[in-house]
Amino acid sequence: MYFGEYERTIDQKGRLTLPSHLVASGDPDWSRVMVVKSPPPCLLLYDLETWNAVLGRAAQTMDDDDGRVFMHRVVADAHPSELDALKRMTIPSPLLAHARIDKRATIVGMFNHLELWNPETWSQYLESLDEVEVPSISELSRARIREVS
Repeated sequence: MYFGEYERTIDQKGRLTLPSHLVASGDPDWSRVMVVKSPPPCLLLYDLETWNAVLGRAAQTMDDDDGRVFMHRVVADAHPSELDALKRMTIPSPLLAHARIDKRATIVGMFNHLELWNPETWSQYLESLDEVEVPSISELSRARIREVS
């Protein structure tokens, strides 16, 4: 389970260092990372095992036409990247351009994957959610207790 927010820099070669504590455990294996475009303009980072599970669920739940559109619009631009010994991955410039990322990036943990954002876009996105009601931790805990009882 991934959570938290981390600031990183992107070097001239498009390399980004992932937070070592997120990828160090080896389960799942982050040695290979899938980078996928997402709206609002950000990038999704998946370990290969989780990415294959996402594709498997998509294949099971979509008919041929929906699956074709999904593969053309989402998967066609997906890019595999390997982590080097310094936990750096290389992101192709077209994907960085999609997310409007230049020299700085914000990594956000999102349950089973990571999101990569331009820091300004991330801040604006968070501000746009100010009016959205989010359950508190205590509300979620109470709901879970009722579920188990």
